[in-house]
Amino acid sequence: MKLALILLLISNFAFAQVVLNYAKEKRWAAQVEDGLMDGEVVWLSANKQQFMSLYTPSETNTKRVAVIVHGLGLHPDWAQVIQPLRVALSEKGWHTLSIQMPVLANDKDAVQYMSLLAQADNRIKAAINYLQQQGLSADAIVSHSLGSVMSAHYLDNQQHPFKYFVAVGMPDLAVKYLGKIRIPILDLYGVDDIEPVLKSVKERAQAAKENIHYTQKKVNADHFFNDKDALLINEVGSWLK
Repeated sequence: MKLALILLLISNFAFAQVVLNYAKEKRWAAQVEDGLMDGEVVWLSANKQQFMSLYTPSETNTKRVAVIVHGLGLHPDWAQVIQPLRVALSEKGWHTLSIQMPVLANDKDAVQYMSLLAQADNRIKAAINYLQQQGLSADAIVSHSLGSVMSAHYLDNQQHPFKYFVAVGMPDLAVKYLGKIRIPILDLYGVDDIEPVLKSVKERAQAAKENIHYTQKKVNADHFFNDKDALLINEVGSWLK
């Protein structure tokens, strides 16, 4: 009886550690909607919850869409990496759909987000379904930091329509998911990137060694490409082109 009670308490404690912070998502959504300059808000649904995405149409006549996946605890219009890419790619022949990924409380680290990968999968799947309903093609998935882990997990575990995978600042937690991915991958990172990215450079390349379309590139930037938007846009845009 005592053992059962202990196990129940442990289970409840573990569950409490990974409760999604929907209140934070709502605050992000209100903030983004108030200041949105490019694109439009599209509400999607997964895991019985609505979540925000930002659709930015291309300036060209195309059906290609880049689904954009942000990093830890952020939102789909984050000023660093995400917003520059979602807008600039729309000027380079792509529609973009930047999606809100699950978030936890501010004190949670990347490892604690690993229990949310299935829910992250469902959000990416909802984005694909929405695009298909619009007659559009989810050709690329473009991600940053923890978003690269979530994207790699999805590509490793799900049937998908993606033809290209861009991972900016991909940390070590993604290594285990790279082995079975066969679509072209751009693994882009900076000389001043964070430790989980820099320490796993060789591991990522080794994990993806069977993928002849895997490209790893180091550039003069930090993890968030601070003051390097033009470099980021040029590298990602040129590779996709």
